[in-house]
Amino acid sequence: MTDLTLETAQIIITSALAGGRTGPARRIAVAVCDAGGHPLALGREEDAAPLLAHIAQAKAFTCIAYGKSTDAVREWAEETPIWFHGVARVAEQRMGLPLIGSKGGVYIRDDNGRVLGAVGVAGEAGEQDEKLAAAGIEAAGFVADAG
Repeated sequence: MTDLTLETAQIIITSALAGGRTGPARRIAVAVCDAGGHPLALGREEDAAPLLAHIAQAKAFTCIAYGKSTDAVREWAEETPIWFHGVARVAEQRMGLPLIGSKGGVYIRDDNGRVLGAVGVAGEAGEQDEKLAAAGIEAAGFVADAG
């Protein structure tokens, strides 16, 4: 596959939602955005906290807006917290979503390495959010990049 479509975004969401959890009560939300950072699809389990949908969208958006996975943004935030908070404030004021510095935002790439969009997963532990995002991306035939 070479293009991210609504159909492939739905495959990503369905696959991520079907993934394993660290506990039986863990519920998640999954967001997919295109290469411009625009929302393409969102899925939230019925009993997941409503805020998780917004966090998942912000994680996907962060990848595109800053040009790095949310794990890389997390490292940047830890190294330069004052700078990160300033940039995050500007992103929220100018672009409408905050930058999220935690695991769970993963790039969607094609086989040639071109960024097609990003996936954000929220509601699990960060490592598991990232694994669920990657599993969804790979199930749709794309390459997951959490680096």
